[in-house]
Amino acid sequence: MKRLAIGLCVLACALSAPAAHAVPLTGTITGRITNVGSSTLTVQTAGPRIGEVNALTRAADALAAGDYPYVWGGGHPLAGVASVGVRGPGYNGHRRGFDCSGSIAAVLSAAGLWPAGSGVPGDYGVIQYLARNGLISRGPGPAPTSVNLYDDPGVHIFMSIDGRYFGTSDGGGGNSQGGPTWLDDSAALSASHAYRRWHFQPWVLRNRVIYGHSYTFQTVAHPELAYGAETGERVTVGFSEWPTGSMGLRLLTYAGAATLTGTVTAIDAATLTVQSASGQTVTFATSLVAPLVGTVQIGDGVQISYSTDPAQLLVPHALQVTSTPPPSGPSSPSSPPPSSPPPPGGPAGAAG
Repeated sequence: MKRLAIGLCVLACALSAPAAHAVPLTGTITGRITNVGSSTLTVQTAGPRIGEVNALTRAADALAAGDYPYVWGGGHPLAGVASVGVRGPGYNGHRRGFDCSGSIAAVLSAAGLWPAGSGVPGDYGVIQYLARNGLISRGPGPAPTSVNLYDDPGVHIFMSIDGRYFGTSDGGGGNSQGGPTWLDDSAALSASHAYRRWHFQPWVLRNRVIYGHSYTFQTVAHPELAYGAETGERVTVGFSEWPTGSMGLRLLTYAGAATLTGTVTAIDAATLTVQSASGQTVTFATSLVAPLVGTVQIGDGVQISYSTDPAQLLVPHALQVTSTPPPSGPSSPSSPPPSSPPPPGGPAGAAG
């Protein structure tokens, strides 16, 4: 009964926990999963397939239109998400914005050049990551179409896209709050010997990317909802906005999800096999959903909600143990047969 109760709890949490939460849903979005973190899920909505330079330009336009303030450490916990930052210029404990490296990573993430849903290091950490992955090289890129980064390590970073400069402003570049915007005063700064110049490789800029909006959701309140989530899957997300400006995952449904009821016939470290009442045998990939199957045993009756991932594997997202087999231990010992009565006259050989 203990295992049955655990199985029921897993499914109940996955299906009903959001409704029980006191915070109402803020909204829903539909898209494809682009990143699954330890406590985050990033989903990109549908969009057109455009050239990399155009994607970077659109991302910079969108960030500039947000009129965000400059906030020391802003935009670092999650790439592309404004945050309150840490104590320093622009910080007041509740204002959300970006600093220089947070702004650059936000643009790169929106265009697929920075890991979606990841954190952001300081300015030179951004350069190190891009160089280590072969995306950039030293020196300015060839005109007329190039994307360059200008970094004074530990001090400041900004970029140029097709000849236009973008980064955080001192108030004279188009954003009176000092936040990310198109700059009109950085041409001279880009030539300063204090700045190391880097350019994106031509092959990177020849790529075409899907430009949809990326949303990153916190999963810490309902981690069970993201069991088995994989990049590439199409999902609908219900979320609530937190006071910090982050979005908390509240509902998660998968396109084409199905349900199977049957009996567990085999289990190993990576798979779970279930036979339905009609005799159909189905094997599920379980390496990503260990919490769901940790208490399941051969012979258990189960109901599984699952989807097909991009690799065509069947991945469970919720599991209910509906029945368990009877105990298989040794049966209770039977009562010993009654003793035969002694022969008349008492035991053999006894005196009369």
